[in-house]
This record gives sequence, structure tokens and C-alpha cells, in this order.
Amino acid sequence: MKRFFKTIACICLLSVFALLLAGCIDIEMKVSNDGSCDLKYEIRTEGMVSLSDVREQLESSIEDTNSSAGKKVAKLKDIKEKDGRIIANISVSNVSYLGGDAWFGKYPDFVKEYPDYVERLYDAKSGEPVSAYKIRGAGGLNVVKVDGMDTGGGDLSKFTLILPGEVKYITSNVTMIDSKTVTVGGGYGVVLYSRGGGAGWLVCVLVIAAIAVVVIVLAGKKKKGAPSVSFTAAPGAAPVHTGAAVPNTANTAQEGAAAQTATATTASAGGADIIYCPQCGSPLKRGAKFCSKCGGKIPE
Repeated sequence: MKRFFKTIACICLLSVFALLLAGCIDIEMKVSNDGSCDLKYEIRTEGMVSLSDVREQLESSIEDTNSSAGKKVAKLKDIKEKDGRIIANISVSNVSYLGGDAWFGKYPDFVKEYPDYVERLYDAKSGEPVSAYKIRGAGGLNVVKVDGMDTGGGDLSKFTLILPGEVKYITSNVTMIDSKTVTVGGGYGVVLYSRGGGAGWLVCVLVIAAIAVVVIVLAGKKKKGAPSVSFTAAPGAAPVHTGAAVPNTANTAQEGAAAQTATATTASAGGADIIYCPQCGSPLKRGAKFCSKCGGKIPE
């Protein structure tokens, strides 16, 4: 992207300038998921160059970079001197504007543009070489390709790269510091990192929780709107006894009412007169006024 630049981008100019006059420089580059980056330079001047000279050189190189891009892509945020070091902060709208073969984008696009680099990758955790077909989660990976120590005539003291997501794969000249921080050695270093930044699991949990709430609410509404159904228990049939009158369960309600007012049936059992409750059919002694079983009134 934008590699048509004919001028050296700000990172290279600053490095060359510092190395020629002072010899040592530390660069820290913090990359965002949209490809923009913030560069922090710490130049050890050893009194060989003034702050105004560095500011003038930086402003000139940034102006050339913006002119080549046809728009403002780099900006000097601030510059100061402290403890024999000049510290400058520069923002760049995309890593690719750093010039040369610097690149930022999604892994599938990187494979098309730089197929040779795909076979030079190592697993960031194990350090084992990885074939292109074994790259996991390729669709969710971003790629950063930057020039580490090769800055046009000298070596940087240190080039630190901070990514917004967990680093998954690297080239051999990249050294892991932690899960999101690496240092880049001589030549171009390639880093593949997870675009989700390691928080994908949280998104999944939130989505699942939202779906569960919707299901519960809908189920509650459906249950609330359903018609209620009541069931009336049928009266139990009275037990059948020898000599007892068995109520006809097929009778209508009127017939059942008439049966309750009918005279209790009598029978002889063991020489004693026994009557049966017309309500529940329980055997009772003759003369009982109420059923000892169900409490029903016994007709005279």
C-alpha cells in the first residue's frame, strides 16, 4: 500500500540523521487495529546535536513524506530534551506510509502480496516453524511488516513493536517480549497478531447471554397468554357390598340427587342390622344419623 514513495519516509530519515550525528536511537512503535501507529524516538545525542537541529530535520522529513503521499499522513506530536536524550513522538496514519516495503493489512491480502514470507513464519509461543496451511484462524489475523535494524547505514539500539492483539506468528528476526510486545532485529520483521485482541470470548459470552434473555422473555409471555384449563375430579364409585344397592354412575345429576335422599339400604350381616351410607357406601349401624366415614347425613 502506497509503496510508490520515491522519498525516504520519516522513520528512515530520523534514524539516519540520529545515527550519523549521535550513533544510537531507540524506537518504540505502537500499532492500532486500523493500521495507524504512534512512534516514540529516544535519541542519545551525547551533546553532538541540538534540539532545534533535530526538530528541523524531523519537520522537514515529515513534510516530504506528506508531500509524497499527497495528503497529511505523518505528524510531529511533540519533541523535548531530557537527561541527554531527545524524545520525539510522531503519529502516522498507516504503517505502510513508513516507506520501503513496510506493510499493514489482513493476512489473506498479505499472502497474495508476499507469498514468500508465509513459509518463513514461526509459532510465537513454541518457536517452531509453521507451514502456511497450518496457520490457524487466518481470517482473524492482521499482519505488520516493518524494517527493524536496517536503517540506512547503522544499527538501532532497539526497535520495539507493540501490537493491539495477541501475537500468533513471527519471522526469525522477531523476538517475543510478552504476548503483545516484540523487538525487531535486522531486516524486515513480520508479525501476525489476533485482530480481536484476545477478547473474542467476551463477545461470545455477551451474545449468548443476550439470546438466553430473549428466549426466557418470549417463553414467559407465551405461558402467560395461554388459556387456563381446570379439571374436576369425578366422584369415586362407592364400594360394592353384599346386599347393598349400587349407585348407577350413569345416572344424571338429578338422579344422583334423588339417590342421596333415598332410604339407606339394609342387609343382615352376622345377625346385626347394617345400613350403608348413600354417599360413600360405608357400612353403618342402623340408627346412625351421620356417616362416620364421609360425614354425610343418613336419611330416616
